[in-house]
Amino acid sequence: MAERSVRDSSAPRRGIGRPLVESQARPLQEPAGRTDQPRLIAATASALVPGVGQAINGQLRLALLFGGPTVALVIAAVLWARSDQPTMLLAQIIAPPVLATLLVLNVVLLGWRLAAVINAFVDRRYPRRPGRLGAIALVFLLLVTAAPHALAWKYGTAAQAMFAHIFSDSDGRSNSATPTPTAKERLNVLLIGVDSGPGRTEALTDSMIVVSLDPVGRTVSMLSIPRDLANVPLANGNVFGPKLNSLMSFARRNPAEFPGGANRALMGAIGTMLGIPIHYYATVNLGGFVGMVNAVGGVDINVRRPLSDPNYGGFGVGPGWSIGPGPHHLDGANALAYARIRKSIGESDFTRAARQQEVLVALRNHAVGAGLLFGLPKLLAAVGDTVRTDLPPDRLPELAALAEQIDGASTVKLILDAPFIKSGGTTQYGSVYVPVLPRIRAMAQVVFGTPGADPTWPVPSPGPRPSSPASSATP
Repeated sequence: MAERSVRDSSAPRRGIGRPLVESQARPLQEPAGRTDQPRLIAATASALVPGVGQAINGQLRLALLFGGPTVALVIAAVLWARSDQPTMLLAQIIAPPVLATLLVLNVVLLGWRLAAVINAFVDRRYPRRPGRLGAIALVFLLLVTAAPHALAWKYGTAAQAMFAHIFSDSDGRSNSATPTPTAKERLNVLLIGVDSGPGRTEALTDSMIVVSLDPVGRTVSMLSIPRDLANVPLANGNVFGPKLNSLMSFARRNPAEFPGGANRALMGAIGTMLGIPIHYYATVNLGGFVGMVNAVGGVDINVRRPLSDPNYGGFGVGPGWSIGPGPHHLDGANALAYARIRKSIGESDFTRAARQQEVLVALRNHAVGAGLLFGLPKLLAAVGDTVRTDLPPDRLPELAALAEQIDGASTVKLILDAPFIKSGGTTQYGSVYVPVLPRIRAMAQVVFGTPGADPTWPVPSPGPRPSSPASSATP
């Protein structure tokens, strides 16, 4: 009997020992639904700042593991916020050498954040299975966490597509003898407006503007070249007799004479005429220009005098177009009409050139302004469809920084008119102008002169303009 009583006393008592063992295995005995709120608080905290949810759950080692990258991101965000050149930083990020790496890191970071959220939600201190509302809330939280990464992927892939298009000719510089300028030298770019709209049998050179960026003086010089200029010297020593706006078409038809291609033929001719190197070109399709203006939300233009042409039309406006004096906010189609119309009373190719420069400056102002973030993919797509250039992509951050620092007040805008050109009369090519080379090159030495020097041409009004050629009927 004694032996039996000893055995009975050593056995665990029903109702006392068993609950004690269960409480040590599962510290939280509430139903699953009652634990949804604390576990969602922890998961939300880790969605906002990875590692905080783990700290709330008492998992300090995991908190440090997930919080390390968080600290690095916070530091990067602070540096970004304190930068006074966000456009340059954005250009550095979307530049091709960096962008591909950042897209991969974006996916890795997304996985890291999702892991932090799930880890905080399923911590062992909570029941294995959450309540139904808790599970639904977790799915919603994961979607919200992934949303900015999806947006970053959308922006990044749009930038990649843009670069694939606009820099598609970057590898062709072997045909150009122009040396690449250093970071302290002037960078001269020829902007070529190409009209390939409906009714055109071939793409026409609608506008030619030399844009020179001075990285030392932080200024931009813009010089518009008349389309009807003839007898322009070529880089190979010959002279091009027809109108300059037909040179690119002529070069395409005669590739043996212009092995560098049509764009570089025009670059060489204008550079030779001015006596300066033209380092790069950028062609802009006029139809795509409409999309670029729309992508930045339009441009603000202060119209100085009324314009009206009952026959103007194309690219979404007309037939007929007019505008009154005063401030206007123009969408892409109307901004293009403002830049192109020239048959209004008192207007000519020269006044039109001035309006083209005005629109370009206005486009720059909106492109670097605030509120563009959510329209960035649309702008990148429009630029990719519109612009082609041989500018090296690695110079993009430098140019973005200059664009951010140089406003309209630091831009010198000129038009190549009298006394730098004179009437050439009526020829087999129609009424033309001819360049006065000594005067042109003297002016170019000032406007495109030594970096840091004042680029302002000293003569405010160079003289009476020659009359517009009567044969220039192209709208």
